[in-house]
Amino acid sequence: MPQINAVLFDFDDTLVDWSQRANNDGEIYRCHVSNVYDYLQETTVALPDRDAFFQGYLDAITQAWQEAKKTWGGANFAAIWQHTLATFGLHPAPGELDKLLQVFDWQPVPGVILYPDTIETLGALRAHGYKLGLVTNSMMPMWMRDIELAAYHLLDYFDARATSGDVGYMKPHPAIYQHVLQQLGVPPQQAVFVGDRPENDIAGANELGFVTVLMSPPHLNHEETAVQPHFIIKQLRELLPILAALANEV
Repeated sequence: MPQINAVLFDFDDTLVDWSQRANNDGEIYRCHVSNVYDYLQETTVALPDRDAFFQGYLDAITQAWQEAKKTWGGANFAAIWQHTLATFGLHPAPGELDKLLQVFDWQPVPGVILYPDTIETLGALRAHGYKLGLVTNSMMPMWMRDIELAAYHLLDYFDARATSGDVGYMKPHPAIYQHVLQQLGVPPQQAVFVGDRPENDIAGANELGFVTVLMSPPHLNHEETAVQPHFIIKQLRELLPILAALANEV
C-alpha cells in the first residue's frame, strides 16, 4: 500500500450540506440574475422583461450542462452568460463579460451549511500533514466558489482547488483530477478522493487509482450502482480512522 500523502474532496454535499435546498429549481440564482439585469438596464437600450431574462439564463444553463455531459466537458459560466445575452441580441466585450460576473455577486446559498464536523476533520488532516485539494463540478470559476469557501472559513485549508468550469472537464473525466494532483505534486496512488456522487466523483477517481471514499449522509439516498468505492462514510470524521488504518498498512 503506497503512503497516502493527499486527500481530495468534492465540495457540495461532501463538505457542505445541501439537504435543505434539494429542490431549488434554479431559484438560488434569481437574485443574482436580477443584479445583472439591473446593471444592464443602466447601460442597454432594450431588455426583455425580468422573468423572460431569468428564464433565458436558466435555459442556457440547462443546455450547457446537457452538452457538457456528452463528453464530460466543463460547462463554463462566462460562456453561459454569453449565450444568455446573445439570445436577447446582446454581445458584450470580453472585459464587460468579466464585469457581469462580478455584478452577479455570488454568495453562499441560504440554507446551505457546513456539516458539523467539516472544520474539525480538515483541521485534523492538516495537523497530520496531508495535502488537501478540492475538485468540484461547478460551472463557475474558482474565484466565485472561493467566496463560499471564505464565508465557511474553509479557504485556507486547501493547497489546490479547481472547478470544471475553469479546467474544461468535469468528473469523472481524468483531466480535472489530474489538474489538482499536479498542483499538489502527488500521484493518484498516494491520494484519497472523497465525494458524494458515485457516477462522477467515485467512478473517475477509481479509474485513476485513488483510494475512494463515498460520502453518504442520510439525505442523499444513494441508489444501487455498479460503481463501488473502497469505503463509505456518513460523517466526515469517519475519514480519520480510515486514513489511520491505511497508514498502518504501509
